[in-house]
Formats: sequence, structure tokens, C-alpha cells
Amino acid sequence: MRGQTDIRSSVIQFYRPLFAAKSAIMKLREVSVGKLWSTLRIEIFQGNDKTAVSADIMYADATYQCETKVYPDLQTIFSISDFSWSGIVLQTNWHLPAPPRPVDLSKLESDTDPGWASYQTAFYPDGFRRGSAYVRAFIPKTWPSEIRYIEQWICPGWDCYPQGSCAFEKTEDKARWTNDMIHFIMDSGLPIQENFFPHEPDKPLPMGSVAATLGFAAAQKKAREEGKQNWRALDSDGSKTMMTQTVHVTLSMSTEIKKKLPQEGVRWLYLWTETKSIINGRMDLQVLLFDETMDLVAVTSHVAQIIPAGQKNQRSKKGPSL
Repeated sequence: MRGQTDIRSSVIQFYRPLFAAKSAIMKLREVSVGKLWSTLRIEIFQGNDKTAVSADIMYADATYQCETKVYPDLQTIFSISDFSWSGIVLQTNWHLPAPPRPVDLSKLESDTDPGWASYQTAFYPDGFRRGSAYVRAFIPKTWPSEIRYIEQWICPGWDCYPQGSCAFEKTEDKARWTNDMIHFIMDSGLPIQENFFPHEPDKPLPMGSVAATLGFAAAQKKAREEGKQNWRALDSDGSKTMMTQTVHVTLSMSTEIKKKLPQEGVRWLYLWTETKSIINGRMDLQVLLFDETMDLVAVTSHVAQIIPAGQKNQRSKKGPSL
């Protein structure tokens, strides 16, 4: 396994909640070791001997070379180098159901692209949405009446002050996405199901909906233009305390990495999310990740369950959940 440094795919299952206030034990063991790829299993325990989380991770060899006789007319030698080998390449003619909205990435971070709005949750050490604070999301300002998917450009947010702007001015000093972060990215998109709940008159918009997010983005922009240092802090976005009626919990997620990002990382990635069916709280999610050139970077399938927020609150009394 010495040369197997790249994660090719993973299957992660969540059996029980984890709490940040408690210590956890991680156990690592080999499932399968091969010349081209190997699989490791990581299990996490907290409080007892019952598994809370398990992850089967497949590592690919970045240097191994061997002969293949499966398709001798196409290729006789393939080597894995930078997570790719000169093997079979077939054009599938697949494309997104709708083309990405036009964007000028050079204007996004300064909020000067007229078609896009930015939103980044304020960070509080014990905040309900503290994980979201590590991502700055940019979404289109206009949407169809029926939302079938969510598209967003994202850049890292952990290099920002807890409730303000990025702590660095030079581009080379700012945080960048790397392959190690892909699994976090694929579980950090805006909650698409919030757009399907009916909006009752005189009541707040569903917390994670596109309409509500655009409202939060406008409030943050106004505070930023007024020169407030803590412009990300809002009373109504649930960043500090839970303010939503329901939450969705991920039961399992399966990810395949299609392309390795540059070693130095990238500043921008494009996230595309859809769900096909929500029945009795059971929800599927497909998340696609692209780079700036719209090359496919990763594909993730989620099995999720929507539960009442009160049920999540009861669990949280034991300690903040991860």
C-alpha cells in the first residue's frame, strides 16, 4: 500500500449520533490489500462498544504499472499517475439537465457579479450551523418557481474571521479546496428539501430554502456595506440556535472521486444537488462536484431521513453533535 495515496471511493454509514463534547475512539483495519487499490475500514466508537460511524475507503496506487489483456486492441499498458491511468476512455455524452448559470469567478468573492449572491453562516463554537461556517456559498439571484435542483459555487470559509470577512488579502494566502476535503464538501450543500415545504402566510420562509438564503445574503451584504466587522452575524438564520422545523440526517453516503484536484488545491468548486423522491421522510440525494472548467470531480449518493427538529434537540442535550 506504500504507493496508494489517492482515495478513489468511499462508503460511509452513520449509525448513531456523535457529540463534540465527548471523546471518541477510532479503529483502523485492512479489508483488502491489492496492487492497484486497497480498502481500509475505519470505525468510530463513542461511549460504548457500539459502532457510531463506519467508513470503507478505497485507496488507489499512484505509480503502479501492469499489463492488461482485457482489451488488448485498446491499450496494453496502463499506469496510475496522479489518480489516472491511460486505460479505456469512452464518451458517454452525459451532461447536466440544465447548463450552469453564467458566472464571472473573478467577481464572485467581491460580490460584484450581478447574477449571484453570497451567504456564509457566522461561526459560533457551540452554534447549530457551525460546520456551514467553513463554506462560503454563492447562488443565483433568480430561480424558477419550481426548484428541481440547487446549483452553487463555493469557496473555503475557514480562513475568515468568525463573523466577518477573509483574514487574508492576497490570493495566494487564501484557503483552497483539496481532495482531502471532498467528503466534507459533498455533505455541506444547501438543504434542497427546504424548497418543497409550503410557505404559510405571515410565517418565516423555510430556513434553508433558496428564498430564505437570498434574504440572508441581502442582509449580510447590507451589513458589509455599512462597514460592520461582524456582517455575517444574523439573528434569523439559525446559525447560533436551531430555528428550523425539520432537519435531515445522513444515514449513508457513497462517494466516487473522478478527478484529482491539483496538489496546491483550488479556490472555486461548483456544487450541484438534486433529490428525486421524499416519502415518509426518506430522502435520496445526489451531489455532483465540478471544477472551474466544469470537469466532473466527484459523485456522491446520500440516503437521508428528515426528522422533526425537536428530535434532534433531544439528542443534542447530551452535547453538541458533530
